[in-house]
Amino acid sequence: MKIAIGGAGIAGLAAAAFFARSGHNVSVYDKAPQPAPVGSGLIIQPTGQAALSALGLLDDLAQSGARLERLDGRLESGRKVLDVRYDALGLEIFGLAVHRSVLFDLLHKAAEKAGAVFSYGQEVAGVEGENDAMRLRFADGELSGPAALIVDALGLRTPFIERENCYLDYGALWANTPFPSTGGFSEHALVQRYRGANVSAGVMPIGSLCGEQEKMAAFFWTLRLKNYETWLMTPLPRWKGQVLKLWPEAGPVLDHLTSHEDFVLARYAHHTAPEPVEDRLVHIGDAWHAASPQLGQGANMALLDAWALSNALNVHGAVGAALGEFVKTRHRHVKIYQTISDLFTPVYQSDARILPALRDKLAEPLSSFWFIPKLLAAMVSGIIGDPLKNLQ
Repeated sequence: MKIAIGGAGIAGLAAAAFFARSGHNVSVYDKAPQPAPVGSGLIIQPTGQAALSALGLLDDLAQSGARLERLDGRLESGRKVLDVRYDALGLEIFGLAVHRSVLFDLLHKAAEKAGAVFSYGQEVAGVEGENDAMRLRFADGELSGPAALIVDALGLRTPFIERENCYLDYGALWANTPFPSTGGFSEHALVQRYRGANVSAGVMPIGSLCGEQEKMAAFFWTLRLKNYETWLMTPLPRWKGQVLKLWPEAGPVLDHLTSHEDFVLARYAHHTAPEPVEDRLVHIGDAWHAASPQLGQGANMALLDAWALSNALNVHGAVGAALGEFVKTRHRHVKIYQTISDLFTPVYQSDARILPALRDKLAEPLSSFWFIPKLLAAMVSGIIGDPLKNLQ
């Protein structure tokens, strides 16, 4: 089958690798002038790990990544308000923290090796045609070759879906640093510090970058988007003072950050497309379901979408039947996690006052209930709703 994919992010690359390995004729189009990942660290949860295992890439990724055993969030006083331990689900359950570039590189090479063809500098603007002669239309007016299936992996800004402004008020500044040898940081834990829901910082081990040996960490700082320009004009030492007031132990991490250019601003949004399928056009990843990063599910949901769509095409020869099976397989899990994400975001990243106050007061005593650690681990692992049931 001829398949055209718009977007060479995690969703598009994973889909290209899955499709090409199944023998389909795959063409990928992206507006970037050359292959390039966007972003910093991310966590591949057990769900995403299963998808990468199906592609034969998990072992390679694990060699570069950092095995996460827990998520630890505390107030500046030291009081614990987030305690997620993967071993609550079993000894072999863990998160795999990596730099996005490492995952991007593995998926890109896998897709190319399987036969997918990439065209860069092609900004997708729309689609024309019908049935097995659909074509992507690019911003310069040119058209792609005909395809029986169009996969929209263009993310939140896809031209195929009309969206009002769905960006959240808060985003985050991200930067990579050598993993700190002092300060009490663990290579197996993501640690965060909070003050209310509008001030927070975190350090996450991300293993090593492509072709390097040095262990790295990702540092992130919550920032209201409208304050970004102000932050750019603020002398970095003054800003570091704000961070150290919240988290004195972060000093060894901040020492490696010497310029505003060391940081990347991540903007977050929450939106679910009304319909993931329109005729022979299917939306996957953030194009279908964009969410805040509080549960760390973005890349994992994209990997599951690509896997489920590939499986459906392998089982059903007809495109319509395959797309119906894809939606049936993924719809429930997407709905569950979009709802959970919507509920949790105000607790950890917003101007809300009551919700974080309740979090600070109740999180620690609630964690003593026997079922809470397992529930939190299941939520973060992405396994609520049993998304792997029809994929393995």
